[in-house]
Amino acid sequence: MNPQDDVATVFAEARPDDPPPGTPLDIKRVMRDGRRARRRNRAAVAGAAAAGVCAVAAVLALSITGLPGPGPETEERQDVAADQGFGFDPAHAGYPGDQSGEWAVPQPELQEAATEVFGALAVDGGFLDAARLDEEPSSDATVESLMEEFGIGYYEARSELGFHNLPLQFEPWTSTGNGGQVRLRGYIARDGDEEAMRPAFTVTALQPGGWTAEPGPTGDVGFPQHLISDEASWTGDAPEFTTEDLGDGRTLMVADHGCALEAAVVYPNGSALRSEWDLDCEGQGRDLTVEELRAAMLAMPEIDYDTSELQPVEDLLEFPPGWEYDEAWVTTAAADAQASLEAATDAIDTIHPGVELLSQQPNQLHSGDTAQRTYLASYALPMDDDTGTPVDASVRYYLPGGWLPGLRPEGSGAEAYLLDCGGPGDDKDDVCTETEVDGRLVATRVFGIGDSVSTWVVVYDPAGWAVSYETMVDGEVDGYAYDDLVALAASLPAPVYDPQEYAR
Repeated sequence: MNPQDDVATVFAEARPDDPPPGTPLDIKRVMRDGRRARRRNRAAVAGAAAAGVCAVAAVLALSITGLPGPGPETEERQDVAADQGFGFDPAHAGYPGDQSGEWAVPQPELQEAATEVFGALAVDGGFLDAARLDEEPSSDATVESLMEEFGIGYYEARSELGFHNLPLQFEPWTSTGNGGQVRLRGYIARDGDEEAMRPAFTVTALQPGGWTAEPGPTGDVGFPQHLISDEASWTGDAPEFTTEDLGDGRTLMVADHGCALEAAVVYPNGSALRSEWDLDCEGQGRDLTVEELRAAMLAMPEIDYDTSELQPVEDLLEFPPGWEYDEAWVTTAAADAQASLEAATDAIDTIHPGVELLSQQPNQLHSGDTAQRTYLASYALPMDDDTGTPVDASVRYYLPGGWLPGLRPEGSGAEAYLLDCGGPGDDKDDVCTETEVDGRLVATRVFGIGDSVSTWVVVYDPAGWAVSYETMVDGEVDGYAYDDLVALAASLPAPVYDPQEYAR
């Protein structure tokens, strides 16, 4: 066990004038006794008579007073070492996109420690009913039996058995950076409440690679990703943010938002642990103090992960940032969307007289933590295919921001591109091409099953917008062949929007 795994040792080394605790750390008792002591306004150590109780109280007292390190007003930031034995900066590195390899199974010591430490925290603070911690996931034999019976995958079988509804059960977690060009790995556990709009708490263990300990906006917008933020998020005010160098290679950061708490620990091996707790942001009335969360975070051990697939990332494509999801935008963009899509309808009607506009609306497409702003319309065309089915189609205008033109290069993620034509080993047999029409880039994707053929055509304008035309037919339709569809999409006029607003 590393020194940072033994919380009692850490506290003893931090305060060498105090004797080390005489009994193992009991985090449940720390939380329980600490809460009761504060509520009754009693000193943490004064009422401890037995040696074992004194040991727990000593640890609690230290967690309340805090460890040596920068205080709330300190602007220092403790950065993770640039190398950490990898031979490259792990912050600028990533993993392959595979989510089903051996790495996806959480280490038993991580699961056991989290259940013990955060289970006590969640129950005592009102986040979980104690009985829920007794729920156990289905055995591997049960999972394998379901896989064999229904021909489904491992994680699908676990989902069918309710594994995702169990609290504090770690699942593989991946996050993409820079429009899917980089992938992070880790494990995430939640409160197990699928009905809630937002989990009461989450605990995420991050493997080394792709993130930075420098505080900043969290999520997958940039690369490297920030582990924790010192900016306003849960409320309109910035949190009270503290950073502590624990003197053993670990760094602890805590963001107190008042109605929510966030914390992160960075370990010497380049891994990290973070957790978020929604206390009372919407009147839930849950109870958790900074001191208790700090003690719990420090009680979690450092985990050694397999980083053999971690590779430095170079030559990333510049990815234009997307937009924050904004409900108000749908209203403010309605007139521009209507004008754009009615003009598109006129263009289609010129080629296929009698086209019917079925629906039109502004639409925001989620891509990770951001959105692409689009105008979407659906149409019924005045023709039937070989099965007698009316032909329909859709048009989507993409406004600038959150995407890259063309087909994705081999080895890059698909999230940044408007057409996903697959990559090596993904069993897709789509036919994708790039051409140029009147000086504009055009990307197409064709996919067929029997006589049914789906076609996507995307035209990228140098001004920064794009438009897609999507349709499906069975057999052949006069005037609706591949070349006809490319020409139709290229004829669609520019959307209505304010270029200055979208200059980023």
